[in-house]
Amino acid sequence: MLPKSFYLLMLPLGAAAVMQPEAFTMLTAMVGAERAPQAQVATAPPARPEAASWPMRRIVSGQGGHFQVNARAEGRHLSMLVDTGATLVALTWETGLSLNLVRPGTPPNVEVRTANGNVRAWRVTLARLEVEGLAVSGVETMVMPAGALGTNLLGMSYLTRLRRFEFAQNSLVLEQ
Repeated sequence: MLPKSFYLLMLPLGAAAVMQPEAFTMLTAMVGAERAPQAQVATAPPARPEAASWPMRRIVSGQGGHFQVNARAEGRHLSMLVDTGATLVALTWETGLSLNLVRPGTPPNVEVRTANGNVRAWRVTLARLEVEGLAVSGVETMVMPAGALGTNLLGMSYLTRLRRFEFAQNSLVLEQ
């Protein structure tokens, strides 16, 4: 049970809060209530006006913490694994063929240093790469030789062209 003096103090404060909210706010500020945790939690930060103008996507990590995304290039759908260690977007030989980026018999035009050693590959430019609905034009890309890559990789040549990308709480946030 609270002491009688507490009720005698709180009754006028409660009445002031109902009848004169601005006076109550000023009174609580004088007493130091603005530092109370509930006041901080109750006050929402002002909305960023520019936030609505920038498309954003949140991708939840899958098995093993990897981020698998849906992409579209040259009118075709493809699956990609986000790889911030890849300087460029890297496509499998099969994907490169299906997108008409390379042709059998055309010699590779660049040597690439990968985690598995040096490989000769084809450096190309994707006219447009759309990932989860966020499109970037003129994306530098590598088409890897057959068997050198198990899955398409979404590298930094795409990610750095976005307004921002960040990892937070098992999610990847992409903002254009």
